[in-house]
Amino acid sequence: MTIRNRILLVVLSVILLTGFGITAIWNNASKQWTERYLNEISRSTMNDAYDAFRYILTDTSYMATMISLNKNDIIQPVELLSRGDLKENGQWNQVYLDNSRIIKSFISGQYGAKYYIVGINILVGADCRITTTSVVLNDTTLAKKISQVDQEQLKRTVVMLDPVYVEGGKSTMSSDYVVPAVRGILDSRRNIIGYTILYFDYGIIESMFAENLPDGSLFQVTNQNGRPVFSNCGEIRLEEQIRGQEYVYNTYMSEDVGWEFAMATPSEYYIASISQTTMFTWMVIVLIFLAAAVVSAVILTGLTREITRLRERMEEVAGGNLNCAYTVRGQDEIGRMGHTFNHMVGRIRELMNQVAEKEQQKRKVEMLFLQAQINPHFISNVLNNVVWMAKIQHADNIVPVINALNSLLQNAMHESSDLISLTGELDYVKHYLTVIEYSGSYDFELKWEIEECTGSLLIPRFILQPILENAVQHGLPDDLSKQGRIIIRAWKEPEILMLEVEDNGSGMTPEEMETVLKKKEPDRGTFNGIGIPNVNERIHLLFGADYGLHYESRLKEYTKAIYRLPVVTGGGET
Repeated sequence: MTIRNRILLVVLSVILLTGFGITAIWNNASKQWTERYLNEISRSTMNDAYDAFRYILTDTSYMATMISLNKNDIIQPVELLSRGDLKENGQWNQVYLDNSRIIKSFISGQYGAKYYIVGINILVGADCRITTTSVVLNDTTLAKKISQVDQEQLKRTVVMLDPVYVEGGKSTMSSDYVVPAVRGILDSRRNIIGYTILYFDYGIIESMFAENLPDGSLFQVTNQNGRPVFSNCGEIRLEEQIRGQEYVYNTYMSEDVGWEFAMATPSEYYIASISQTTMFTWMVIVLIFLAAAVVSAVILTGLTREITRLRERMEEVAGGNLNCAYTVRGQDEIGRMGHTFNHMVGRIRELMNQVAEKEQQKRKVEMLFLQAQINPHFISNVLNNVVWMAKIQHADNIVPVINALNSLLQNAMHESSDLISLTGELDYVKHYLTVIEYSGSYDFELKWEIEECTGSLLIPRFILQPILENAVQHGLPDDLSKQGRIIIRAWKEPEILMLEVEDNGSGMTPEEMETVLKKKEPDRGTFNGIGIPNVNERIHLLFGADYGLHYESRLKEYTKAIYRLPVVTGGGET
């Protein structure tokens, strides 16, 4: 497959997948929005219904509490009625007549204050009821229902019972059902001695809950016993009725009365609209896809033509033609690739020329290296002969300096490792100082302050002699006003080996110290041609930038070359 077809396939795939993704996301978001909208409608409807009901409930609770807590007209008469038998020879006695008259007079004054309350009863025991309504209920049945309610709850608040059928209720009410609201009447010891019962007109509750329901919505209110208080869809639990159907379902629990409000709103109408919109979106995406395919094919044909030309030039270079070049026609990415290609071909030509030159230089260096391998051996043999002849001629003062110089050459020839023990490096320095001493050009005092534990530690070879040579040549006093002194120190800190070469000469300025550490040209006037920057760079290469060499100095007093090295044992381990 050509690159043109690959790019075209990628572009079309991206467009198609993007279209699928956007449509799927939009469709999912629309469904979520619709469900959220339906949930909000359902919740709002339930809240409106419950707010209206809660307003009535609050008034009812206030009214029942006011009646139940009235001491003179309710509590005291009820206490008297609850103490003993109220009938004599089948007739109500005087205690009943006197106290029921007080109670009835009081509750009659309260009756009619609320349009939705169709009756007020005071129930004492199972057969003593004082009422202000024509609603006829079975006192025994009502007393039994009240006894099944949590009595502690009746001491604190109003409890709503199940709706009760009333024969002929519609003659005076809007429905044949009433909903009893019960509140306990307490004596001074907070014992229940009777009950205040307010009867709701069920038709008021029904119209309150049914008003303003969304079209096709199902609404159900059940009490704490799971029995319907109101329903526009039968007595079967709403959740079971809508199972497997397209409804948005939510519930709300009223903590005040223990009623559960449930609403199911149909979503078919809204989903149908979304489906039509989705189909239209798919048609638009298909049209966009076809248009993008045509436009992409035209654009890619022009782009790949230049890529093909650039590929042909690359093939020529691969065949060995380094004189070819790509003609840049634009400043886009392909044009920049063309510039890069031309620069690369030119750079390859330069590198090939450099490689040829380096090969010639390499051969020259190899010859010089062979000569360097031969000359030290030859010189060493000559020096051994000089020592032998000096002994024959009894010129014993020549022997130490010749032996020292020979040892220096042997050390340079036979040591191939980058690391050497500190003792070995110090021996090399001692041989060098012997040669310096016999030159007669210098007069100085040498001190050694070497900790015993440092002698076996390994350090890079040839790092002390160049610094010591610099101290001898440039660091000693210029006049005879004071004795020259060089101190070589070595001590161990935790995980660190410290070396120091100190002289008491004229010192150096910060600029001079920086120049000493950075001047990289080899000094052929030195003993071995190894410069101080070379020493510092070798330490960095072997151990890292945390280690190395630095100078401290004070003019006309001293100069210190301080090495910071890792502790390396005989096995080469730090």
